[in-house]
Amino acid sequence: MTSSKLAVRVIGIDVASDKIDVFDPAGKIQKKEVPNTTASIRKYVISKIQNREETFVVCEATGGYERTLVKALQAEGIAVCVANPFQVRQFGKGVGVLEKTDPIDAQLLSRFGEVVDLQPTLPKSPEHEHHEALVRRREQVMKMICQEQNRLRHADDKSVQSMHEKVLKLLKKQLETVDLELEAFLKEEAKTNNAVVIMQSVPGVGVVTTSTLLADLPELGTLNRGQIAKLAGVAPIANQSGKRQKPRSIFGGRSSVRRVLYMAALVGTRHNPVIQAFYKHLRSKGKLKKVALVACMRKLLTILNNMVHNNTVWRTGDAAKAMTELDAMPEMEEVVAGV
Repeated sequence: MTSSKLAVRVIGIDVASDKIDVFDPAGKIQKKEVPNTTASIRKYVISKIQNREETFVVCEATGGYERTLVKALQAEGIAVCVANPFQVRQFGKGVGVLEKTDPIDAQLLSRFGEVVDLQPTLPKSPEHEHHEALVRRREQVMKMICQEQNRLRHADDKSVQSMHEKVLKLLKKQLETVDLELEAFLKEEAKTNNAVVIMQSVPGVGVVTTSTLLADLPELGTLNRGQIAKLAGVAPIANQSGKRQKPRSIFGGRSSVRRVLYMAALVGTRHNPVIQAFYKHLRSKGKLKKVALVACMRKLLTILNNMVHNNTVWRTGDAAKAMTELDAMPEMEEVVAGV
């Protein structure tokens, strides 16, 4: 099944830590509440799905609780989409569903899949799951380092300061270990996935940016520039009604991708000739530094998206020529930094 709108039967499943609530429009799944275990999902859900090529399952991202369900369905060849909870909730408000219970959420997910053209979540190999776990762990370690540094800055007692320093030393050591593992994975992945070579050929894009884009933005190279920018949360969203004309702003999207794009664009303003020229152009027109940098984030993402789509590595002359037409984007200069 290539999309939810082509499915005859769209099943909605609300996932919790220890159970799932199922809504089946066909009424063939009798048990509405099922333990969130592989054995129970196979017994009470998968066994009741006969025409699997006509069936599409929709669930929400729940911080990892959905993985058991997704893996079980994918192993049986049943299309499943892990939907964005914010989009589902906004859809619910739009169709007048204000109540929130697990059974209602399951029914809403089914309706969401029938109306919105959802694409199935692709299965991942054990190696790619390990890579994604490393990317998540790096984010966690970076956050903890920042927290400990802030605590150390405010600590007056020498004994407590020593405790913070020991924790920081441990965290930084772990960060080095994670970075080495990510680098080793990308080196191996580059042998079969040319997107790795393409991304790392761009000045300003390193191991962390490449790893995050691989893990959190698999759509790179498959969408147009506007769609990929919205996914990453760097698209300037218009806010106009009647005579009111507010500045465009960026919000939503995938925060992990936005964070690495910020750092990559910042490096690019110094070492990437295309990004550097674009940044200087915006600053010469009086744009604030943060506004210009956010526009550079979108520019960099557009470059990466085009390169992966066309399967071409970075060449300064070609990249500059190819991006000339994108300079005529008035909305880029209206971005209000919201990173």
